Amino acid sequence: MAKEVKKHKPDVKMRKPDIKAMSIEEKYERALDFFEMDHMISYYTHKRLGTIKEWVNDTVEAYNHSVPRFLGPVVQTITKLAPNLALRKVFDAVFNLDQQHHDISEFEYSEPKDGEIVVRWKNCERLRRHKKWIKQLGYDFDDREICEVEKMHLTHPNHPGCRMGFVPTEIVWEEGGCCWTYKKV
Repeated sequence: MAKEVKKHKPDVKMRKPDIKAMSIEEKYERALDFFEMDHMISYYTHKRLGTIKEWVNDTVEAYNHSVPRFLGPVVQTITKLAPNLALRKVFDAVFNLDQQHHDISEFEYSEPKDGEIVVRWKNCERLRRHKKWIKQLGYDFDDREICEVEKMHLTHPNHPGCRMGFVPTEIVWEEGGCCWTYKKV
């Protein structure tokens, strides 16, 4: 049986806040800032506690729960038949999803060849926000340290991409971004 829910202080008159609704653009900017700030806090805490590896393992496990189970075998079958097409389609999907963190102008990639593709993020918005939040939170670590954690995620053998055979073979940090070479194995 459901528990009865009572109103707290039913005799108190309530009113709406005297504020304007945020625009969708402002909500988006604030959500990105909050995400990056929260990410910096999590990294700082795990670094301080010596649990970065466990954090990465837990995150990769959660990624696998969020990826539809049928996608892996389908992608593996397609990539055996047409690895270059599969690389292009996969990275179009990645870039589409990454628009939650990056402007579309930040992405570029090579034409896939021999099951290999080079992917570049330039003028990286996340890196800019990392720098901002590290400074604002008063943390003493390099802005690329969080990029190294992303590298740990994306190269983890249980990461969905690696499990589907899309493996980073070279990662180069560049001024304002990074460049990744992926191979379909």
